[in-house]
Amino acid sequence: MKYVIVRLSDSKDATKFLDLKFKLLDNGFVKKWIDCVLEAQQNQYPISEPWAIYNLNNKMNGEFVKDNLNRLMQEVDAVEKLFNVQLTDINDQSALNKIHAVFELNHGKLDEWKSNPLFLNKPDSFRKNLSEINQFVHACEDLNKTPKIRIVYFDLPKTKKFTDADYELFTNKRSFGSIYHLYSDVGKPIEDLSTDNDADHHDIVPNLHYSADCVVYFHNDSDEQVRKLEEKYAEYIEQNKEYIETKGYDINSKKLTTGKIELARLETTMTENEVLTQIKNFDNIQSLSLI
Repeated sequence: MKYVIVRLSDSKDATKFLDLKFKLLDNGFVKKWIDCVLEAQQNQYPISEPWAIYNLNNKMNGEFVKDNLNRLMQEVDAVEKLFNVQLTDINDQSALNKIHAVFELNHGKLDEWKSNPLFLNKPDSFRKNLSEINQFVHACEDLNKTPKIRIVYFDLPKTKKFTDADYELFTNKRSFGSIYHLYSDVGKPIEDLSTDNDADHHDIVPNLHYSADCVVYFHNDSDEQVRKLEEKYAEYIEQNKEYIETKGYDINSKKLTTGKIELARLETTMTENEVLTQIKNFDNIQSLSLI
């Protein structure tokens, strides 16, 4: 496998599409990620969030994410009262933190839901809606920020763990048109906890597991931006050393490594602005292919 093809389409007319071609990098982790993608495709797991095109078109706006989040919480509460709340302001970080804490506490880490009595004798839509609530919370947080496309396979088991060698490949710098692995654990990593003042989170969960999930960024971080982020992450770890250690992590552990692993880079003759203009016409992630 040498390339990744991400096909975007018009949700109302699948004959209108855009193929974005990315060249896979030659590093020790890419083969592991490819195996995850092949596993997802062999099991015919769908892309779970075909709408997850952030800050690149007009569909993903405040009204869209708020309405969907409130609808999903109502549907969950109709089966089991968990939230009993409606979001009125997508910029209310305190409210979003509380909603995320309810998700985190009830869903459990990764595949723990499979043995959770909460999900017994419930329709499949119950867990799906609960998982989507988590994603729409993050959609609210990400609105009007970094342009990106998230590709997620909810149904793929999240059992594979990063090695020390994998952590050496992590970077906090995002580059336009690059694909990176996506955080696959349930909880909040150092990156989120250091920026969203979340006193309601259930647990700190760094980057432990990986899957086929990935994200494409359409933004370039400057060296200065990266330096400030890394200072903030280091400051959070130092200020919360005792709490982190109570969760079983030494503050010098590689498991606390922040960032993501770069997987592939966009190949195109278009300028960055031309790429953004093309993507603006599409609102659906139709497929991810390996060739």
